[in-house]
Amino acid sequence: MANRRTVLIVDDEESILQSLQRIFELSGDFEVITAQNVEEAWKAISNTLPDLIISDIAMPEVDGIEFCKMIRNNEITRNLPFIFLTAKSERLLEGIKAGGDDFILKPFNLDEVMAKIEAIFRRIKNTRELVVQLKGTLEDYSLDDILQLCHEKSVTGAIILYNQGEMGKITLEKGEIKDIFYSDFSPTRALDNLRMWNSGLFVIRPIDIGLKPELIKRKTPKPSSPKLNELIPVVEETLWWVGHRDIDQHLQVNSFIRVFDSGDKKINFQFYAGSDIYFDQHKEKIVSLLGSLSHVHVLALTSSSPELTLNFQKIQEANKKLIYLTSRQILNYLKPLGINPRYVKPTDRLKNDILKLATDHSLQIIKVPFSPELESFMIYDLQTRILFSGILFSSFIDVAQASRLYALEEDWDVVRKFHQANIPTGNVLKYAIDQVKKLTPAPLIIAPQFGLIWRGLTVSQFLERIYYLETGADLMVNQNSFSQVNKIIEACNQLIVHVQQLFPFSWIEGKMRQDPFLMARCELGNEKISKIFGNPEQFFERFLANLMRGEDDHIAGQIQIFANKIAREHELVDVLQESNSNNGMSEFFRNV
Repeated sequence: MANRRTVLIVDDEESILQSLQRIFELSGDFEVITAQNVEEAWKAISNTLPDLIISDIAMPEVDGIEFCKMIRNNEITRNLPFIFLTAKSERLLEGIKAGGDDFILKPFNLDEVMAKIEAIFRRIKNTRELVVQLKGTLEDYSLDDILQLCHEKSVTGAIILYNQGEMGKITLEKGEIKDIFYSDFSPTRALDNLRMWNSGLFVIRPIDIGLKPELIKRKTPKPSSPKLNELIPVVEETLWWVGHRDIDQHLQVNSFIRVFDSGDKKINFQFYAGSDIYFDQHKEKIVSLLGSLSHVHVLALTSSSPELTLNFQKIQEANKKLIYLTSRQILNYLKPLGINPRYVKPTDRLKNDILKLATDHSLQIIKVPFSPELESFMIYDLQTRILFSGILFSSFIDVAQASRLYALEEDWDVVRKFHQANIPTGNVLKYAIDQVKKLTPAPLIIAPQFGLIWRGLTVSQFLERIYYLETGADLMVNQNSFSQVNKIIEACNQLIVHVQQLFPFSWIEGKMRQDPFLMARCELGNEKISKIFGNPEQFFERFLANLMRGEDDHIAGQIQIFANKIAREHELVDVLQESNSNNGMSEFFRNV
């Protein structure tokens, strides 16, 4: 974000380009980009968004009038100041009507050009949308950097992104993502795709505040992908990932260092001790950040399992006065392993479940029994809005996640499988999520003890799906006969094949992803359903209802005919009786 303004000059006469370029460069206040036609100009804009455009009117192929219209009709360039350059005054009115801000008549002199430019920039100081907007390139600032800035400044407005002719838009309300628009993707898929843009332009357009360019100067270089053998910042200058990944064991063991700093006091707080198997990898990252293990002041232990917490012994050796935040039951389990009870802050003795730190920061304790232990708890950092969820909301790691620290929508299956294998019952999850929903403001990031970190829309998306998960004992109690489950799976897949006569599979998948119940109750891959969990008849009915939802009577009727035919073939007519009832279907749609 240089202080010098960038000017794009477009003219098919080389002498004009050179003259104007010299005028601006001699002033020392401008950087100049030149183009001899509109095609070159658009290529230049795709790489650098200028502060001002000066364009000749009379040019071959596409003239300056049409170019101005293109600028005004493009979401990311619509507010750029535009000055016409011409030797013919008769087209000036046409140019102003097209959206031009001013004009310079040929021949021109230095004083005239600079007076026009200064007048333009004086005028836009009074144009609120131009004053407050901030622009830059995605090579320098990742989308997460931009979203973090907007969150910190509580921006209400929009982020516009542009890359090789593709455009995305994120609307914000008080720093929170309100909606995301890119192609025909769902908001979550759109965000995942936009996050992968490593080049292009962005504009932040707040409605009610101004942003200074220096607000998003990078303090650390942007990595192309996280190097998981190194310290990784999660929240700049506040929270770091110091964990370890073992892809052979399908495991990522997370540990985080949160630095609470009030200026005169500093507390280095570690979340999750980790297994002694991976101690060396944890230690290397912690020492690179803090200088020594002895500088860890507080350690949160959310599990009593020795294989998940034994690193506390090594940290306690380095700092004899290490303070622990844990529950009394976890303390009782860990006493034989050498934890010093004198320095334990029990979570069940905190007033209103709030831990107040000497730095004036606060942590909220959320008790989630049987998740998976009797006195399990989560910790909510009220300042950064990060939820340290313990084993809850963890995931396995597979090859598909090997290069990422953060979860995407496509990682849902590894999240689902972790909970089905480690959580005793779905009722435990429902209770825990009900507690999370009470948090005000809502978490922006969920940092579990294992697997991928959740952020953005993934947080709400995955929480909604987990709410409907059947896990552990549920999968035993609700076990249907193998033949009955297979019959429903085959019926669903036949319906998918029939509906593909009307729509592509991406449409079917989009319908399913909109319903957290469906995504929680099945395994989806290779354009078919491979597993169903829970009541298969209930799944088939809901699957059908979602395919029909929002469609006109003709399309819904065709889908219903497909379903009726399949139900007869598989002796599932009873399953569809309620679905064929208008009242029943209407009530169902209200509840989906």
